[in-house]
Formats: sequence, structure tokens, C-alpha cells
Amino acid sequence: MSATIAKGLRWIGMPVFLGSTIIGTPLVAVATPFIMLPTLALLYKRHTLPRDRQADLNSLTYIYFGSIFGIAGVVLAQLLLVRAIAKPLFGDQAATLITELGRSTVKDLTSDQIALRGKLASSWQYWVFLVAITYVAAGGVEELLKYAPIAYLRRRQRQSADKKAIPKEVYLQYAVAAGLGFSTIENMAFARLAVKAGESGWKLALTIFERVVAGATGHCLTAALIAVNVAKMGEYRTTPRNLWRILGGPILWHGSFDLMLFGLSALEGNVGWIHPEDPWRIAGMILVAESIQLSLFLQVRRLWLALGE
Repeated sequence: MSATIAKGLRWIGMPVFLGSTIIGTPLVAVATPFIMLPTLALLYKRHTLPRDRQADLNSLTYIYFGSIFGIAGVVLAQLLLVRAIAKPLFGDQAATLITELGRSTVKDLTSDQIALRGKLASSWQYWVFLVAITYVAAGGVEELLKYAPIAYLRRRQRQSADKKAIPKEVYLQYAVAAGLGFSTIENMAFARLAVKAGESGWKLALTIFERVVAGATGHCLTAALIAVNVAKMGEYRTTPRNLWRILGGPILWHGSFDLMLFGLSALEGNVGWIHPEDPWRIAGMILVAESIQLSLFLQVRRLWLALGE
């Protein structure tokens, strides 16, 4: 039964999901094959592995779609955290801050509104707020979602008669599948928002390129670090200390990456994320972002190789 449902999700659920995300936005439909490349890469990589190191395809399907639908819970948790953090920092201005955070463009704002955004962005409260939301609401909540399938896998393994060690490649595939499910719907949402904001041509292409190359890669790398940490620890009890040993690094990397992006936006007088317009600033942002990801990749690679076979 579960195998039938998984097949249904792959052959029916995925087309329905993609179709629903591109309704009314033909430009997003054109970009969809590019957005799906990381997911296809995971499936291809799984196919090239020895059979005993391939993650169960049905389980990967459930994890991927569970992550897609799980984003609703993630967003709800993040919204609650944002409100809880904003209120003590901004008091009566908390509602204004949250309204401004929801903007994806400042094209139609008045000079007074832009001045208010600049005042909020330059305040010390906003920088404390940024640190809290990037490391807790973004990094903490999202990395916990990626860890969930691995925790389930280990629990199921302990309850089964087969006590054979789980290959590190299986941990990696499960974590990356969770990251990609989250990343795919996130990238689709960013693409739709960009189209609704009036972006087209090279600006829209740049947004989608950044989301796939930087966004999806970042999610996959932190997921890979979770998998490596779990494989390195072997058997462990689920205690706060052990969870931090597994998730601490990914949360710090994730939070630092997001803080860099939101910080650059704040330095331009923006609340939330507004894409820079100046080509040099865009180039600088991409350079810093890819430098962070390269450093993370090198760390993951070093730890992965240290695990041996």
C-alpha cells in the first residue's frame, strides 16, 4: 500500500504540484526545469550508487513530499517566532515592522515609507532581531526539519531485527531529500513573487539562478553536514547535547548565510529582503554568498572523507 502511494506521489503528485505552482505564471513554467535540476541530480546520484547504498526510493518520496507539505508548519513556526521576537524589541512598532518585512519590492512606496524603513533598518533593535530570526527562526527550524527523516530512520532501524549499520550515503540521501523538498517549493515561491513584483528578463533569470545555485545548494550542504554528523556519532541518545552536536553546525552555517543576505539588505536601508539593483553590489553579494558555501562544502567534504567506507 505504501509503495503504491509513493508511486502515486511520484507520477501524479509531482505533476499536480508543479502544475499548481505555475498557474497564471508562464515565466515560472519556463524556469521549472531549471528549478527541478537539483532534485533530478539527487535521483541520478542515487541511481549511480551500489544497490546496498541506495536509499529506499519510496522513503525518499515520502521525505521529499513531507518536506514540501511540512513547509506549512515551518512557516507557521517562523511567523510565531518572528512575532514573539519583534514585540519586545519594537513594542508598538512591531506590527509596522512585520508589515514591512512582507514586502518584496519598494517600487511603489512613498518617500515617508522609505524613510521609515531606513530608520527601522538602522536601529540596533533590528540587528538583534536579524540575528534572532536568522539563527533561530530560519536556521533552527529549517535544519530541524531536515534532521527529522534521519531521526525517523534511526528509530525504525532500532526497532527492526536488522541491526546492520546504516551507510553514510543513505543518511545523506534522506537529509538532502528533505532539504530539496523544502528548497523546491521555496524556489517556486520566490519565482512567483518575482513575477508578481514585475520582474522579467535578466532580473527574473538572476533571481531564479540565485535561488537554485545558492538557495538549493545551501540547503543541500547543511543537510549533508547533518548526515555527516549523524554518521560520525554512530549510536547516540537523543539528548539536547547530542542534538546540538548534530544540528549546531548546520544552524550556524545557515544562520550566517541568511544574516549576511539580510544584513546587506539592511545596509541599503531595507527591512527584510529586497534584492539589490546595483550590479557591483549584486556581484559582491554573490561573491560573499559563494565564499560561505565553498567553505561549508570544504568542511563537509573533509568530514565525509574522514568517515571512510
